[in-house]
Amino acid sequence: MSVPSPDRTAVPPLRRLATALALLLAQLAVVPAPAHAAGGFFHGVYASIYGTRDYHGYVPSSYRPGTPMPLLVALHGCTENDVGFDLLSGWSAEAEARGFIVVFPDQSNVVNPATCWNWFLETNQHRGFGEPAIIAGITNRMRSQYTVDARRIHATGVSAGGVMANIMAVTYPDLFASVSVMAGCEYDCDVLQLQTARESGRRALQEMGSRARPVPAIIFQGTADLVVPPSTAYRIAEQWTTVAGADPVADTMLTGQVPGGRTFTRLIYRTTSGQPLVEQYMIDGAGHAYPGGCPCSLYGDPAGPDATALTWDFFLAHPKP
Repeated sequence: MSVPSPDRTAVPPLRRLATALALLLAQLAVVPAPAHAAGGFFHGVYASIYGTRDYHGYVPSSYRPGTPMPLLVALHGCTENDVGFDLLSGWSAEAEARGFIVVFPDQSNVVNPATCWNWFLETNQHRGFGEPAIIAGITNRMRSQYTVDARRIHATGVSAGGVMANIMAVTYPDLFASVSVMAGCEYDCDVLQLQTARESGRRALQEMGSRARPVPAIIFQGTADLVVPPSTAYRIAEQWTTVAGADPVADTMLTGQVPGGRTFTRLIYRTTSGQPLVEQYMIDGAGHAYPGGCPCSLYGDPAGPDATALTWDFFLAHPKP
């Protein structure tokens, strides 16, 4: 995975306004800012000593103050923004249908002209610093504004956002119950793959410290991805099996096919006690795109398995202990 490579899940800058309007009109429910509004969008700005980031999100109509509801933090890829990622992934629609709150932090083009999350900078790989602190701050703001189920806070991301989602699971395992990584990278990502995945797991354990625990992860990777080497998915899986002290070889291997679409291999890795820990989808012939993503976007792959629905199914099965 090359740092300067553009993220193909992206929405070109000139389409930002059009994308935003399309998303808002499609949902027909725009809520500007009230902290306890239900059944619509919200937006805000988070500022800290590490910087300022915009965000938007969605609260389903089923939300009731006082009744805990799951929360999802969704991180976009390079050259994309929060609204474009929502349109591509369909997470707001999923939140309405399945009853959870979703928030989309938006990277600033001031700190990265391509709006990539700066996962490759040392300061952004540790708890309490840089972008992880900002994302955790936005997450905790959601907890202060809504009644959030503390055992069901999850992170997902694609490409650069997938790398950052994995970093969030390592740096804040006490906050995030489980994680979904699409075309991402292992912790302390080694683009040249000179470092073993087991070493990545050891570094993750070191970063977690007293909070260390194996965070359940679901991974999606196209076998024809020219941006992220397909082998990276196995490295993410081995990172988490190392944290768990488990065998890095998949315990179960299944094949499947989307009706009229792509074939895929699903691998399941278990802990030493036999509990499912990692699910890995290797999608045959898929490139650097969002599996099952909206055909309304140039960056969706509707022929792939529905990563949004599969991710939420996985999250439902993996609350924080």
